[in-house]
Amino acid sequence: MFWGSVCLAQGIDDREKERIGALLANAKKNLNKKRLVVSLNQAESALNLAKNIADAQKTWEAKNLIGEIYLTQNEFQKAIHLFLEMSMQAEKVNNYSVSANGYLSLANIYSHMGAFNKAAETYEIAYDQFNQIDYELGMIEVKSAASLNYLISNQSEKALASFQKLLELAIRDSLAYFKLIAHDGLLEVHQKAGNYEEGIEVGEAYIALIETEGGSDQMAANAHNQMAALYLTAGENEKALTSLKSSETIGTRNPTGNKILSNTYRLLSKTHLALGSQKEADQYDSKFKTLKSRLPSQAKYHPDDLEEAEIVARDLERISRAIVIEKDLSRQAEEKTKRNEILSNEIARLKFLEHEALVGNRDLGHSALEAEYIHQDLMVAQHQFESTERQAEILRYKASLVRRQLELKIAQEEKLILTQEAEINAKRQQIYLIAGGAIILIAIILGVEYVRVRNLNKLLKKQQATIHQRNVELEISNATIMEKNAKLHKAHDELKRTQANLIQAEKMSALGMLTAGIAHEVNNPISFVSNGLQILEENISEAFDNLSTFEQVLQLDDIDEIKSNYNIHKAENASVSMLKKDTADLLEDVKFGATRITEIVDGLRIFSRKDEKKFKKAHLHEIIDSALLISKSKYKGRVQIIKEYGVDIPAIDCFPGQLNQIFINLIGNAADAIEGEGWIKVMLQNVSGKYVRAIVQDSGSGMTEDVKKKIFEPLYTTKESGKGTGLGLSITTDIIKTHRGHIEVRSKVGVGTAFILTLHVDLMKGKEEAENA
Repeated sequence: MFWGSVCLAQGIDDREKERIGALLANAKKNLNKKRLVVSLNQAESALNLAKNIADAQKTWEAKNLIGEIYLTQNEFQKAIHLFLEMSMQAEKVNNYSVSANGYLSLANIYSHMGAFNKAAETYEIAYDQFNQIDYELGMIEVKSAASLNYLISNQSEKALASFQKLLELAIRDSLAYFKLIAHDGLLEVHQKAGNYEEGIEVGEAYIALIETEGGSDQMAANAHNQMAALYLTAGENEKALTSLKSSETIGTRNPTGNKILSNTYRLLSKTHLALGSQKEADQYDSKFKTLKSRLPSQAKYHPDDLEEAEIVARDLERISRAIVIEKDLSRQAEEKTKRNEILSNEIARLKFLEHEALVGNRDLGHSALEAEYIHQDLMVAQHQFESTERQAEILRYKASLVRRQLELKIAQEEKLILTQEAEINAKRQQIYLIAGGAIILIAIILGVEYVRVRNLNKLLKKQQATIHQRNVELEISNATIMEKNAKLHKAHDELKRTQANLIQAEKMSALGMLTAGIAHEVNNPISFVSNGLQILEENISEAFDNLSTFEQVLQLDDIDEIKSNYNIHKAENASVSMLKKDTADLLEDVKFGATRITEIVDGLRIFSRKDEKKFKKAHLHEIIDSALLISKSKYKGRVQIIKEYGVDIPAIDCFPGQLNQIFINLIGNAADAIEGEGWIKVMLQNVSGKYVRAIVQDSGSGMTEDVKKKIFEPLYTTKESGKGTGLGLSITTDIIKTHRGHIEVRSKVGVGTAFILTLHVDLMKGKEEAENA
């Protein structure tokens, strides 16, 4: 009879399991079809049936499916509450298999929300719990999910380390599926990081593993696509095309991999475009667009702010944890009430049996044995009750501890408020006392002052006469001060004139030092012009003589004489050709000399002209070329001039004459610093379109730190007496300040020196904006 009942119960359970399995299968189908309400109802029905027959596996499957539905609906609070409650309840009974799976699902939810750091923390909890029960497959599943979490959160280094650890675990336990997952993840990490060589090596191993371990066609096609992307990055377009052709072959025979095939078409279009095959690129682009339009759209949760996602995830877990604890406390209270009722009923029953034994005088063997069993059950119940009481007491203690902490904090705040109020009252009393004392003191002072004022009034009349006399003297002093101010203004104007004269004197000093060289430069082209004109005059005179002879020949009557003279003329005609050639050469020399004189005069004109009152646009390279021309005598024949004028150098607002003087000083100093042969490099750079940087660098002897500190001081010079005034760099600094620019010097003994000037492009615009502001 008992065995029949067991068989009947077993049969009912099997039918219920089949029904639960059918409900879960239908729920998954409806989930794939996005019929979420129907799917949720079926999964909840399956969960209730699984609880009724106490089937832990089916209960877990139903809860997992419900959590997936919640996740699809973005109902994160419900999903988190579901798995957190399951994990916490399992932890209480040390069922770490269930709790670890619950934490794994929780971590997947956090990763889906974009709370990647919270997900990583929860994966660690799940990993530790699987480790406690030494469940290696569970640990590998957690490591796989955690690696994907690092990958989608773009934490490349952590993803690489995690996938490598996953590969080690999978190889150790000979788990082919996770080997494939690890290779796929490593290949994607290397592709994102642009690690060409490592990515290709992993990809080749991945494809070989798919062939030997039985990986899917989708895995192979995806691997070929990722390797093709690496080849494209490295510029190896032919290898990329070969990989993509393999992927296309796999994709066309596997209709379920349309998403991967669409990616293959996209990469093929890009590859053919890189190879210059526009027609094939267009064909594959058309295939890609057609296939993409047929693919179902997949809604995915994209958090806008990752920090906010972290905060939301932690808040949702905190809320769910509080709800679970509150429900657990309520359940424990109900169980305690029920146990008390059962205990009371059992105690009443024992008392009844004892009473029957005393008054009934019957065989109590069976009743005594039953009472003993009941007593043992009561002891077990009492022990469970006490254990539950202790747990409830611990929870109540924790809750009371939190309340006590809050009460203590409130008490401290109240104490602080009372202390502050006491301090305020004490200060108020002090203020009252001080105010009363001050009033009394003021009254005494006023009385004393009244007497003193009466005495002072008598002295006031005497002092008024003195003040009047002082006022007269003050007016005289003011007149004297005004006169001194006028003299100071006059002295200031004189100082300005002196400064201008110093600048002009420095110009004249530099011009005087360069006069000999310029005279030599001008003398050469003048010699060209003078000598050429003298020879040209002789050639023209000779030409006129030949023309006169030819006219005389034409006037002769005798034909024989004409022929004879014609032969003479023919011989002279050759000399006329030579004369023309010589004349042309002389004219070229004269033109060269005149052009050379014009260049030198233009350079002198830029250097020696007076400073304008307003800035004007000028090109720095023209100013520098003029300075190089004027300074040519200092470096000609021994110093190589290197010009590096950058492209798109704009004209700047400046006083061209003053800047010309700066570059004459810098080029002259550079030439003097070079003993024997060397080089001077002049560079121009465009800085963001707002500034122009000019650099004058030489290969001279360089300067010590002490010299660098003093070179901009007036009258300081390192040159011999009579060769330098010591004003050049001082005036250069003043001119740079006038242009609101910046000058910097860099030098090293035995290497050379570089002066770096930075000047505004639109100085007038900046000045007008500053004045308007």
